[in-house]
Amino acid sequence: MLRTSLWLGMLIAALAGSPRCDAENSLGYDPQADPFEQYHESLVLAERQNKLVLVIAGGDWCRWCYVLERFVASDADVERGLHETFVVMKVYVGFDNYNEMFFDQLPLAKGAPHFWVISPHKEVLSSQSTGGFEAGKRGYDKEAFLAFIEQWKRQPRVAAAPNVAGTS
Repeated sequence: MLRTSLWLGMLIAALAGSPRCDAENSLGYDPQADPFEQYHESLVLAERQNKLVLVIAGGDWCRWCYVLERFVASDADVERGLHETFVVMKVYVGFDNYNEMFFDQLPLAKGAPHFWVISPHKEVLSSQSTGGFEAGKRGYDKEAFLAFIEQWKRQPRVAAAPNVAGTS
């Protein structure tokens, strides 16, 4: 219940200046998607490609999710690094679906977008806000983002770890 209250407060604050939500503005956060199915598919792909999974919580209601999307799409180095290192999995959180059963199994997020880095063996390696990558109030810092990617690019992916996020 506390987790829901935190998400609710965050959503109400973010909705004030949020962009229109329609198919044209879709960022890939689908309120109808099954995050457990997405998670399983992402883990299989990450293991096959020797990558990590980057779970991103957000939604089309989130202004910073749009900023993140534009930032990644407009910088070839960031986009390439992100997709060479991670299988990116976007999970909707918002009024249409809080996906509580999924998010309750991950470390608490205090805003959106939020990143969790997960090994192909289901080990949560990191939980962090994207606030550390921000450059002022309008964008993200390329060097900070590339440093994040580089940190995880070097992360070993060999040891199996305990089960997380409800899959077996």
